[in-house]
Amino acid sequence: MVNHLGEIISTVQMDVTWRQVRMERTKWFKVTDLWYLKDRWDGLSTVQKGELNSFRLEMRDLPQTYSTANEAMDNFPEPQEWFE
Repeated sequence: MVNHLGEIISTVQMDVTWRQVRMERTKWFKVTDLWYLKDRWDGLSTVQKGELNSFRLEMRDLPQTYSTANEAMDNFPEPQEWFE
């Protein structure tokens, strides 16, 4: 929970399933797929292209990198604000 100053005052731990991880990945793949359309891709800087490719690679590698869904979700890559 966050207070009115934006400070974290409590955290909640919960177990997640691989299905939930997959749903989160699917959501972000759909959002970022749009950046691969030629007209949008051509407008990205080299840095942005690298950020996008790295983000998607990290998402794809989650099941191979982490043995539990909780670990995968705890280490879910942070999307750039401009992705949306």
